[in-house]
Amino acid sequence: MSEWLREVYVKRPDGFFHKSPSLLICDSMRAHLTDTVKTQVKQINSELAIIPGGLTKELQPLDIGVHRSFKVKLRAAWEHWMTEGEHTFTKTGRQRRASYATICQWIVDAWAKVSVSSVVRAFTKAGIITEQLSNSNETDSDNDERDPGMLDAEIAQLLDSDTEDEEFDGFVEEE
Repeated sequence: MSEWLREVYVKRPDGFFHKSPSLLICDSMRAHLTDTVKTQVKQINSELAIIPGGLTKELQPLDIGVHRSFKVKLRAAWEHWMTEGEHTFTKTGRQRRASYATICQWIVDAWAKVSVSSVVRAFTKAGIITEQLSNSNETDSDNDERDPGMLDAEIAQLLDSDTEDEEFDGFVEEE
C-alpha cells in the first residue's frame, strides 16, 4: 500500500500539490490500516476513509455490478492466450508468463466490453445515483452490450478520470 501511494497515488495530476485535501476511500484490508499508511496519507494532503467490513456490497458500486463480469472477460483472454497464443519457454521447460504489455491489452479489451449501463446499474444499486437518473440513460436492452449509449453529464462526472487526456506509454520492464 505504501508503494502504491508513493508510485501511483501521488503521481496522479496535481496529486502531490493539491491545495485542498483529497479523500482516499479504502476497504478495511489490514494493509490500509497500518500507522505507516495513515501517516503517509496525511503527508500527501489526503484524508483516509475506511469502509467498514461487510459494507462492500453497499458502498463499492464496481464490486456490486462490474468486477465479476470484467474478471470473466479478463479470464477468457488469458485462457485464449494459454490455448492459442505463442509461448516461449525457459531452459528448464517452464512456460514464460505473458508480457506486461499483453496483460495490459487484455485489461483494456475486457474493460471496453463492460457496458455503460452495467456501471450505471451498479451505482444505482449502491444508492449513489437515483433510479430516475439510471432510467434516463437506459438504451434498448437488446443493444445494451453492443451500443452502451451516452451518459448524461451528471453520471459522466461520477465516472470521469483526471487522466483521460494523458497518453499511457506502457510499463518498463526492470532487468
